[in-house]
Amino acid sequence: MSSIWRPVRERAPARSLMVIVAHPGDEAFGFGGAIAGAAASGAYVVVVCVTRGWFDARLTASPPAAGGKNRDVKSGAINWRNIDTVREDELRRSVALLGVRVVRMLDYAEGDLDRENFDNLVGRIVEPIRMHRPEVIVSFGPDGATGDTDHMVLSRAVRAAYDRAAEPLSYEDDLEEDQVAWRAAKLYELVVPQSALAAFGDRLPVEGYGSAVEPTVALELGELAQLKLAAISRHVSQIGSVGAFHDWGSDRRDAWLGTEHYRLAASALPMPVDGEASLFDGLP
Repeated sequence: MSSIWRPVRERAPARSLMVIVAHPGDEAFGFGGAIAGAAASGAYVVVVCVTRGWFDARLTASPPAAGGKNRDVKSGAINWRNIDTVREDELRRSVALLGVRVVRMLDYAEGDLDRENFDNLVGRIVEPIRMHRPEVIVSFGPDGATGDTDHMVLSRAVRAAYDRAAEPLSYEDDLEEDQVAWRAAKLYELVVPQSALAAFGDRLPVEGYGSAVEPTVALELGELAQLKLAAISRHVSQIGSVGAFHDWGSDRRDAWLGTEHYRLAASALPMPVDGEASLFDGLP
């Protein structure tokens, strides 16, 4: 049994959280506070990222002919590193700061999730759910928070995987002998409420940014907001060397980073929890 794919919970943590994201960077920009807070409380945290980022098209260019020169090294230089690898490395640096125990990278291409076989995508997500058996799962909502197509497809896939992971006969041919059906206690979806968008003024990142639904829980990050910012800063390929929020001013930046909002999308708890203050509220 491989320790890579069957991590042992040596300290038997009381809580466990799985965060399922579409792209490297999502874990920090969207869910960094929830991850850091859970890890700081001793929870076993797993991040599943279904894509690795764009393929660098320059890698397909042919190298110079042997013994000669057929490319200007200034105008036609090739970066022999795939941007997928760069972005995965950034994600791993990011989650290391946040306290994540395990990272699972799938191999889908960014921007193509709406063209993938949906049932196969769901099955790929069911597998880590059954393997790591999280109490709480967190991902995107139907609006994708940013309007990104990959986010929206992933939301539907995670919702289906949450249900099917608990059905013993679903994907039974893909089950290994040490994996059994698993019902997570709760499924949350990321929400960016309209009230929070005031921080952007007239400079929203993309059209369609934000959520139409209201959250059921708001996580106040406190000092963890700075840890979230540090995790975001690891994604240099996405934010550049100047860093995210470089022109916001510290007060405005900290106000934006200080709270994350989530909506309870599904629950296996026998009784609803009123006035949630934590993703783990109501768990025995």
